[in-house]
Amino acid sequence: MRLTEVHVEGIANVTLRCPGLYVCPNDSSIPQTQNEYLKFLDLRKNMAHQIADKRRVYLACRVIFAGDKAHLRRPKKVREEIEKRPLALGSLTHDLGIEKVVEILRDLLERRVFESELKAKVEFPELFHSSLDQEVQREASEIDAAKSTAEALEEIASAEHDSAESDDELGETVKNGTNTVQPDSSHAAVLPSLYPTYIPYRAQHLILNETQRMLEESCFEFFQKWLPGVLSEKEWDCASSAELTKWTRILAKMSTKVPVEAFTLGKTPLTEILFATNKIRHSAVHRLSTTARGIHDLIKSAVALAFTLGDHKRASQLEEMSYELDSKIKAMDLNKNALENSATAGLEEIQRQREALDKKEKEVVAGMMRNDQENRALVGAILEDSVSRILQEKTEMEDEVKVEQGENGGSDSRA
Repeated sequence: MRLTEVHVEGIANVTLRCPGLYVCPNDSSIPQTQNEYLKFLDLRKNMAHQIADKRRVYLACRVIFAGDKAHLRRPKKVREEIEKRPLALGSLTHDLGIEKVVEILRDLLERRVFESELKAKVEFPELFHSSLDQEVQREASEIDAAKSTAEALEEIASAEHDSAESDDELGETVKNGTNTVQPDSSHAAVLPSLYPTYIPYRAQHLILNETQRMLEESCFEFFQKWLPGVLSEKEWDCASSAELTKWTRILAKMSTKVPVEAFTLGKTPLTEILFATNKIRHSAVHRLSTTARGIHDLIKSAVALAFTLGDHKRASQLEEMSYELDSKIKAMDLNKNALENSATAGLEEIQRQREALDKKEKEVVAGMMRNDQENRALVGAILEDSVSRILQEKTEMEDEVKVEQGENGGSDSRA
């Protein structure tokens, strides 16, 4: 019996030997009968959909089920967390149904996928993969944004330098502005860059304002303990009496009058630790849109100052804020990675379709031209036949006339 080769997407060398029987030499685990084989393909398709659904749920809910919430297991509690966020998760629950979302979440929670990045990488390896070109582009965008922010902060610090020693520093004008890095149109990519990573400005403003407030309180308590005379002299009775930059500037000047054991110092000089936090005040007051990584660095500088002043309680709180922000940045980067991969695959598919349409377009035009040439050739052949027929008929008529004339001439001569 003659064998017929059949190509099945995703499986090589599938041979149809006889009606209803498939033999797959490259995978002996695949069912051999046609019905079993079709069931197998359906099962594989369903598994692919399940993996895609799990990946979508993980990406959407990673930022929610972090920290203590990663230990949730009860369906009711999991469902409550989903129902709290109808705007963020509305499309997810609409497409999959809330029961299925809760079921997937319980499975991921029980297997501790939200708790362990290693387990997440094993579960969804494609989410954590990015090409070298992507990494280089992202790093370059972060560096450019950080450079722009640093230049803006330097201008602010320079503009305020002349009035830094006066007590009327508080009455400054607040500026609105952003430092969003715009893509270079001369080197436009197929996809617009999703980097550097920014958080909503409302969240940034809250974080930096609270960080500044905590440091001002830390400085005030330090002055109460070690430099009470300064507070009396300036009549400062609370942490809000002066801005953070003024607290750190005065402390830098008066540090020699404070016992060395009052500070918890490492290798970093005290003045560097003090003045590093000035960027927090400038970014908050002047409304500078800062990258998520930049905000994280500012909080780390705040942790260093609180720890140096011996305020371990606030240092711990700031450290926790830093950890929380870092985990959310990783979640955002992971989501951006998935979006870029999905968009790239979509554009590649569009390109394939475009190439197929271009090919079809050329075939249509070529077919039109070919049919036109064939029609011209047909018409030409018909015209040639017509002309030949006409000329042949004319010749035959002339011959007939000559014959008749010849016959008539012979008759006349005989007469």
